[in-house]
Amino acid sequence: MLKFLYAKDLYLALKKGTEELAKNKDEINALNVFPVPDGDTGNNMLAGMLEACKSMDEVEDKNDMKSLMESLRRGHLLGARGNSGVILSQIFRGITEILEKKKRINTQDFIKALQNAKDRAYNAVMKPVEGTMLTLIRRLSEKMEESMSEEKDFLVFFDAIVKYSFEIVEETPKYLKKLRESNVVDAGAKGLAYILKGMNDALHGDTEVELEALESATPEQITEIAYEELTYQYCTEAIVKFHKHPIQKKALEEIRSFLESMGDSIVLVNQEDILKTHVHTNHPGLVFEKFLEHGELIKTKIDNMKSQHEHIIEKQKEGKIADIEQTKVAINNNLNNKNWGVIAVSPGKGILEIFKSLGVDQVIFGGQTTNPSVKDISEAINKVPQKKVIILPNNPNIILAAEKAAELTDKEILILPTKHVQEGISAMLGFDDNMDKELLKESMMGYVKSIVPIEVTYAVRDSTIKGEKIKKGEYLIFLGKELKAHGKNVYKETEKVLEELIKKGYEIITIIYGEGAKKEKIDQLVKNLTQKYANIEIEIHNGGQRHYPLLISVE
Repeated sequence: MLKFLYAKDLYLALKKGTEELAKNKDEINALNVFPVPDGDTGNNMLAGMLEACKSMDEVEDKNDMKSLMESLRRGHLLGARGNSGVILSQIFRGITEILEKKKRINTQDFIKALQNAKDRAYNAVMKPVEGTMLTLIRRLSEKMEESMSEEKDFLVFFDAIVKYSFEIVEETPKYLKKLRESNVVDAGAKGLAYILKGMNDALHGDTEVELEALESATPEQITEIAYEELTYQYCTEAIVKFHKHPIQKKALEEIRSFLESMGDSIVLVNQEDILKTHVHTNHPGLVFEKFLEHGELIKTKIDNMKSQHEHIIEKQKEGKIADIEQTKVAINNNLNNKNWGVIAVSPGKGILEIFKSLGVDQVIFGGQTTNPSVKDISEAINKVPQKKVIILPNNPNIILAAEKAAELTDKEILILPTKHVQEGISAMLGFDDNMDKELLKESMMGYVKSIVPIEVTYAVRDSTIKGEKIKKGEYLIFLGKELKAHGKNVYKETEKVLEELIKKGYEIITIIYGEGAKKEKIDQLVKNLTQKYANIEIEIHNGGQRHYPLLISVE
């Protein structure tokens, strides 16, 4: 039975935990499926752990709990790389803050340390994401409190920690859609589980460690990642030592606001006289200049994510990219507006670009056959920082899911019942960030009602619609809900429908073409109409949508 842990026990356990992480580093790297094309979660976590071990090695008295925990905390922060590394450093910060007060620790002390680790880790991340290392430390602290609060033997206690940790790792895809899509568990969570396993091995007597050899392990194998548009090019990290300590809360808030204005994926950690930061930005030089106003740059790191991203994307097949582009992932984070956040559903990448240009903050990929779930919409709502949010479903089958998502948040939600992509685009022409809810709804819906949406798709089987016999493979032209025409020559039939509307006084036509459309045929259609009707205006956009070769709005 092992009732107490002393400083040297923790020192050996942490060294063994670092070795276990190093042994599994390449596996952790290969699990990376997040947007940022790092492929180096294992490396980032290991860098912090190795620096922590070196810092502890320098402590002369390995029985001095306070000195050992302080050196672990400081070394880990200085060595941390990337989001995963910084978050891990905060987990160990939380643990050490509790343990450094003791000369010897019992299992109750360790439960309190896990709870503090959870608090520190969540506080370090501006927008915590579940299904990650954060989920592991949260769920682990809860499970140990629930089931092991009476256990006094550290050997039994740590066996349970390892068992629960790997069980929680397997649950991470339940929390995070991208993990489910890629059929993997979270890399950071599994890395932390390996660290805890190594610590447990040391407590059970396996204390031999060869970190020096493991530091020169083979380079990681970077996995192919899901395609995602990069808003910011440079992954920027810095460690700043303040001129004045402690830094004023106002100064920290100023730095935080500045980073928010410069990029995303922000992690900001202030520990004693050290500030550790991570941000994705297009202007790393300006970030460094801002830090120099407050202190001395101890360490900086800049990675060009665009060049890494392009190298990986070149290896992906066009079909795979097309599949990924159609997934219901919120990928755009414009943050154009101060008061109202705007979320729109888009069935294609080109349509996403249109929404972005009009001021939409978040775009969820989806539409016909790929309706986003309530959770997808709820996650998008949580991603926008504004307290007031407009949702453009752009499909009748998505409106109910949007309404249910609105029930899950405290934010003020305005759902505009747009049933077509064209209506969502038109609605943005009436958007004014300074309007209150009712006036804004009136303005945007006024534009929605001003257009006639036309959708061109095709029949997947023989059928009858209101007495009209439809053959499989025929093109179908819907004017709103009404089937207006069908046939094999889609461009000829579409031209007839448009000509009928022009004769009624409609003058502005927007054509968004998708998969299956022939650009030269569209150009000929436009030429025919403009030669015949001099007063009309026609715009053409490549929307990239599936199933609907043509989406047209007429006003």
